[in-house]
Amino acid sequence: METDFIRRVARLAIGGMLCLSLYAEEGGEAGTDLNDTMVDDFHGFVSDRVLEWSDALDRGLVKILGTEEDEDTFEKEGGEKPLEIERKKSDTFFQTRKYLNETARTYIRMRLDTSVQSLEKEETNFHVRLHLPLPRASRRLRLFIEDLNEENAENLVKKSDTESGEGAPKVGINYFAPEAFGVHSKYSLGLSGLHPYVRARYNMVFEPGAWVIEPVQIFQYSEEYDFSESTNLYFDTEPWEDTLFRIRLGRGTQAHRKGMPYDLSFNCSWGLTGRSGMRVSQSFAGHTRYEYTPEGSDETEKYSGIYNYTTAFGYRRSIWRKWLYVEAVPSVNFHKEHDYHPNYSFLLLFDLFFGKYR
Repeated sequence: METDFIRRVARLAIGGMLCLSLYAEEGGEAGTDLNDTMVDDFHGFVSDRVLEWSDALDRGLVKILGTEEDEDTFEKEGGEKPLEIERKKSDTFFQTRKYLNETARTYIRMRLDTSVQSLEKEETNFHVRLHLPLPRASRRLRLFIEDLNEENAENLVKKSDTESGEGAPKVGINYFAPEAFGVHSKYSLGLSGLHPYVRARYNMVFEPGAWVIEPVQIFQYSEEYDFSESTNLYFDTEPWEDTLFRIRLGRGTQAHRKGMPYDLSFNCSWGLTGRSGMRVSQSFAGHTRYEYTPEGSDETEKYSGIYNYTTAFGYRRSIWRKWLYVEAVPSVNFHKEHDYHPNYSFLLLFDLFFGKYR
């Protein structure tokens, strides 16, 4: 099994090295031959269509609502606080979930990722995310499509019978409410498959000394999964220039599910040049009532405590074009299901962007 894992990792690593070699040969800039010109033209054509679709939808809503607002986005209000530039740079570059929940950009992101693990089967996934702001109709509205892939695309038009909320793509609209008493809030109304849901997200930023502390609270109610809530607490600082160190604490609950999951992670990102960057993380996942099936057994057991430890290193870089990224993430985790034996993994992903993603 170890030999097979090494072989699969080598195959992925060679693919990543070829991509980096291509970038190096091009000097990080666009080439001049016919094929390169055709690629640039195609990307420009699709990006223009994305922006045009967003603008046409925006103008259509203006006619329906009968009002037109200033096109300046609310993200510019009040200016940026200390350390905020480094936080945004890191979250934007690595496309963190925090960034995806807060961005006002117009884009389509296509992600292809392959993961090989020493103790689990190989996985390949393709995901599409679409994000369209509506600055004329309302500068606080955002249309979105999330978690769309080749396996769940059909769930857009039918109800999913999966046990997880990840079984169907999400389509809906976000409303970013005006800041009140230092609290930022976002409200979402959408469909997961044909299951409607509503979500509220609240966050607030504090700056004690050289740190930025940001608590984030999310409440959600869906027809399929009933009520759920989660809390994330971010502690960010810049120990050295162009370096971000983050501690994140998380916990949550869901109706009709016993116990409470919780997690803790330490992340450090550095070397962000706009074209490349690195990060290292150590995370712990726990549960007050974790249910699992041990290897070699068919019986479900319950456990209270930390059930997974993960150490990961990531290197992300734009290759060939500024809108195409590759990221390599070797990691090792120790999971309760594997009796805490080391599970080595290697993730290789590609991100292709259309529109204004940065």
